[in-house]
Amino acid sequence: MNNKSLFIGILSGTSMDSIDCGIFNFSGHQQETIDFCENDFPKNLKREIKKEYANLIMEPKKHYLNKEISLLFSKYIKKILAKNKIEIEKINSIGMHGQTISHGKKDGKNFSIQIGCPKTLSMNTQINVVSDFRQTDIDNGGEGAPLAPLYHEFLFKNDSINRGILNIGGIANISLIPSGNSKTWGCDIGPGNTLIDTWVKKRFQREFDKDGNLAKQYKCNLDFLTILLSDDIFKSNNSMSIEYFSYEWLKKKIDIYNNKLAPKLSDGQILATLTEMLPHLFKMHNILKEKIFNIDELLICGGGAFNKTLVLNLQKTFDFEVNTTEVVDINPKIIESGLFAWLALCKVMNVALDYQNITGSKNPKATLGNIYESM
Repeated sequence: MNNKSLFIGILSGTSMDSIDCGIFNFSGHQQETIDFCENDFPKNLKREIKKEYANLIMEPKKHYLNKEISLLFSKYIKKILAKNKIEIEKINSIGMHGQTISHGKKDGKNFSIQIGCPKTLSMNTQINVVSDFRQTDIDNGGEGAPLAPLYHEFLFKNDSINRGILNIGGIANISLIPSGNSKTWGCDIGPGNTLIDTWVKKRFQREFDKDGNLAKQYKCNLDFLTILLSDDIFKSNNSMSIEYFSYEWLKKKIDIYNNKLAPKLSDGQILATLTEMLPHLFKMHNILKEKIFNIDELLICGGGAFNKTLVLNLQKTFDFEVNTTEVVDINPKIIESGLFAWLALCKVMNVALDYQNITGSKNPKATLGNIYESM
């Protein structure tokens, strides 16, 4: 791999709350985090993306925002390199996920649209960029998500413990990592932070429920929870998106409750019920409800790891240990940027990744991503 030993992972989450950037060194089955930064996602850019949504769906690669995202990513990469006094010659590649615009199925075909021009990022940083991870999985017959389980296996595999890794982003996904030689399995479960964040922004005028302090003041309404969980999407094992679990989706569920039952739900009851939703989804998932009880320990990462009420609800659900990844000295926030740095490493090293048990890929010897070389 010559003297270029470091990899950068950069992405912006579907909620556009921040842009995460990390520098990592990989050796064998060890990952060293050199540095990690959460960067602001400019409010004007967020507004522009929402305003241009229809145009971005039609022609994402030709839209001016495709380059705009990469210029912003370039700024943050240069900033973290300068902070750590790291020369670009030490960086092998940047793993860039970009900003998801849309993800799902159309006419029975999987699709995933991200903006962020890898050529622009490569040109502006003078570092090779690896991107298009979801699209190459789709090209291999997969659904493009979740991509994290094989990285979770690299990071958390334990010879004596059957582990589950629960990533709670906008959508929650899980990786089940056996201690033996059985293959890692993973899937999307359902909404993680997306409905909670949406409701808190609309009704409590806050960006998110810090530490779950709002939700813990109220009680879950079981009748409303039943209505939420009755949606047909939870009967499938398909990958999921925050587009589906929108404010309009939630309002329809609230209207169903209010038209059938009394008294009407308070804003606090709705928030508490949304914070109970994920633990109950484990119990109704066709495959997961059987597999989950074979694990010894569940580790939580992603933004949802900091919602103490949500974590407590999960701890009450299971008999096995449930903790955040902090118990194994890994910050729950760095894992997504680490994922894309690791995927870049795998592409550069031509490492085959078998996503058959995870995304439904038809190619067990696939490599994910495309390399865009700096000029």
